[in-house]
Amino acid sequence: MMLGRFRVKCPACGHVQDINGPAPCKCGAQLAPAGAQIKLYRMGSPIGIAIGFGVYIDNQPFGHIGNKETVVYSLPFGTHNIHVTAGASRRCTDMTVTLTPQAPLGCIKAHIKPGFLSNTVVLEPAAPQDMPV
Repeated sequence: MMLGRFRVKCPACGHVQDINGPAPCKCGAQLAPAGAQIKLYRMGSPIGIAIGFGVYIDNQPFGHIGNKETVVYSLPFGTHNIHVTAGASRRCTDMTVTLTPQAPLGCIKAHIKPGFLSNTVVLEPAAPQDMPV
């Protein structure tokens, strides 16, 4: 199930990069999309909090996602924990997604819930047809 641009983490050196298909990492290892994907859409945020969100999958950094951006994370089959941060705030309603050959795509929408002392990033499951490209 190819969805376009993928963000992958090099198993050799840990570098995260966007690819469109098989491509070399900066360390020379060959990168390719895995059999499963998590499609994450960052919903629009008010101007004051339109900073990039840091994305962590299984407690490992997977780069940033911009305001109103969609990124497809290529991952192996299995259960993955998704955590997103906004600036100095680490508060997030984490989401666990299980990817299998029968269900190889997980779709998530992320948005900011303003708080009194700190904002929280909220992750919500979404249907594939509700996800922007």
